[in-house]
Amino acid sequence: MKSLNILIVFVITATFANAQNKKYIKTMETSITAIFQAENTEALDATANKFDRIGQAEASEWEPYYYASLSHVFKAFKIEDLQAKDKVLDQALVALGRATTLSENNSEIIALQGFINMIKIGVDPGTRGQTLSPKIMADFGKAMKLDPNNPRANLFMAQMLYGSAQFFGTGVDDACALVDKSMVLFESEKPESTIAPSWGLHSAKQYKKQCEAALEKAENQE
Repeated sequence: MKSLNILIVFVITATFANAQNKKYIKTMETSITAIFQAENTEALDATANKFDRIGQAEASEWEPYYYASLSHVFKAFKIEDLQAKDKVLDQALVALGRATTLSENNSEIIALQGFINMIKIGVDPGTRGQTLSPKIMADFGKAMKLDPNNPRANLFMAQMLYGSAQFFGTGVDDACALVDKSMVLFESEKPESTIAPSWGLHSAKQYKKQCEAALEKAENQE
């Protein structure tokens, strides 16, 4: 009888946990879609706040804080005022820091951290370029080492190399080769779950066009 009671409790607990997990996944899927459908900063504030609430409810999951951070990043792209943009990027780093505490040595988190700091260079290139660039390169390098097939890590590294090449007036061949590699990785990517990061292909296609134009210009100048 005691064994039967234990079995019943186990079944009830497992059923409840499964229902909770399905609810979490569904809520995350809906909220992730909302990020990419957001048309203004207010909508992105709403998604960031939603993910923050999900993170508080699901204390062991890193994905809510990752997407809260991504919401802030997308918001920053819509802001022209540099000081305001910088504050939003700081919020993105804070949210991502919470994700890091839940999942260390995570290629996706580390890659996004480097990406955020890469955007922060644009706020004040003269002051930040020299100090942030080594950290950014280290983040992208680590993210790629942890997961060589992470298309976002490869794309972000390509963007960093492309920007550096333009700044120093050197060739973009290495950067563009990495863009091509990232596109292959995007097209073959098989996310571990429906809420795993899978974004970035659109940006890769945009950089592909820039590379084609830059390489054609360089060829014509020879």
